[in-house]
Amino acid sequence: MEYTFEDFKNRANSKNLSKNEKIGFPDSYRIEKDKHILEDISFKLNLFKSKSFLDIGCGCSDLVVHIIKNCIKRKSKIHLIDSEEMLSQISTELLVNDLVNTFPGSFPKISKKLKIKYDSILVYSVIQYSFAHDNFYNFIHSCLDLLNPGGRLLIGDIPNFQSRERFLNSNSGNDFKKSFDNKNFDFKIVHNNRERIDDSVVMSVLSRFRTFGYETYLMPQNEILPFANRREDILIIKRI
Repeated sequence: MEYTFEDFKNRANSKNLSKNEKIGFPDSYRIEKDKHILEDISFKLNLFKSKSFLDIGCGCSDLVVHIIKNCIKRKSKIHLIDSEEMLSQISTELLVNDLVNTFPGSFPKISKKLKIKYDSILVYSVIQYSFAHDNFYNFIHSCLDLLNPGGRLLIGDIPNFQSRERFLNSNSGNDFKKSFDNKNFDFKIVHNNRERIDDSVVMSVLSRFRTFGYETYLMPQNEILPFANRREDILIIKRI
């Protein structure tokens, strides 16, 4: 079962978990990877032109640190949404800058407190939790309502379980399983597929939001990223 918002609040307060573990990842999947993730995000969101950035479910890992520093360097506003418990794990030295604002709460409920529109919005490694527990399409509509004309929404790091299965059944997937460090890891763990994103869900997002006048794109991740062999991104652009 996917974590709930309350689960992540509890994980944020845990003294036994690392920053990466608090957001649901083993350290081996994210340490020294976050700068590469930011590069991939920056390209897809066209961040060098962005003057206002919203990170929904930002977490507290090094990725959000890199994102904040990048926005400050570019003199771009950055707003961060997550639980108060998770936001409190981010260095206060980064949060005191006038360009940075935090909004404790769950999305889309917290969206009423956002008073501006954004050039770029990021939802990274988050959408699966909305799919499992909330109104999935309403979540995405609420994101798009906050975009400026020409703005971009990146729904990143989508764990499409059918994409994962295709990879694991391939030659490269077999090599991956053989070289995997954790010999006790079970690649055949049984999940409740009703709670998991599959090809039909991904394709429905691409199709649905085109009917609302947006351009949608399914994009691979850079090969250097930790989940590039089994995850993908959706980019949605609001026409001018």
